[in-house]
Amino acid sequence: MAAERSDDERSDDERGDSEQGPSARQLLHWATGDRDAEAEALADDAGVEPEAAEAAVKRAHGDLGTDRSDTASASDVAGVGDARAEARRRR
Repeated sequence: MAAERSDDERSDDERGDSEQGPSARQLLHWATGDRDAEAEALADDAGVEPEAAEAAVKRAHGDLGTDRSDTASASDVAGVGDARAEARRRR
């Protein structure tokens, strides 16, 4: 019987959208307050249009005036799941 792999051993493809954390590049831009660059990094990571990533970043920062209950992550850094959810909303 094969042993189950730990979270650390699973690839990003094996993790759910909400489990994939932000990249170092995205965190750098988040920390410096460059939201445009943060959104660009998120778009690259999530494979979504830049507009969807930008909206996800704004939503995570509270700029869209919405409550945080409709986001995939519970932090103020938008995740891949947030960007993909925003892309689905825009379809």
